[in-house]
Amino acid sequence: MTERDLVKEIKKLVEERKIDFVKKVFTHLNLGTTKFNELWKDWWSGEAPPRMEVDMIFVFLDYDGVMIPSVEVKFFREKEKFYYGIEQALAYSLFGFDSIVLWHIFDQEMKNNVVEGFVRAVEELVRGFEIPLVYFATKIYEGMEFEFFSPWKLYSSKRSDIEYVLMSMKNICKNMKNPLLLNEEVKQRRNVLKTILKIPV
Repeated sequence: MTERDLVKEIKKLVEERKIDFVKKVFTHLNLGTTKFNELWKDWWSGEAPPRMEVDMIFVFLDYDGVMIPSVEVKFFREKEKFYYGIEQALAYSLFGFDSIVLWHIFDQEMKNNVVEGFVRAVEELVRGFEIPLVYFATKIYEGMEFEFFSPWKLYSSKRSDIEYVLMSMKNICKNMKNPLLLNEEVKQRRNVLKTILKIPV
């Protein structure tokens, strides 16, 4: 399975499960479309941000409306560069997502000590540089079950379903907001994003 196929399968599973706190899920959304640029130019001066394709966007229902995190997914089947995805994930913050998530998904055949090495390196970077992103690392098994390596190390005790993964993601995103939303221009981009996603502003 390719990374792109995996993202589509996760979306399909979420929609089939009808998870009550997930209003919508989008995959491979290109934020550099003509529609985005036209909306931007109609309402604000200057050029729109650079083109970006976001792997996944979840619209989580929350007590004060909706929360819209972007999710950069990287699927590992063998040893690769541990820092894959960090730069893309951070770039999404320019578009006004509420939170930025980097989700490393490891094939079930990868050895735990190898996965632990990947995860430890990313966690050290995120903590050491105080990078404002939510980092998830899981193994994936047949039947779309997940074992957590980050933010919790639960792989020795249990596997989790997609609903538990997304509830965990939602809860952590509440406490790790996109700091660029303090910028008025980024707030304006969030309004454009909500219009593109057909979310009432």
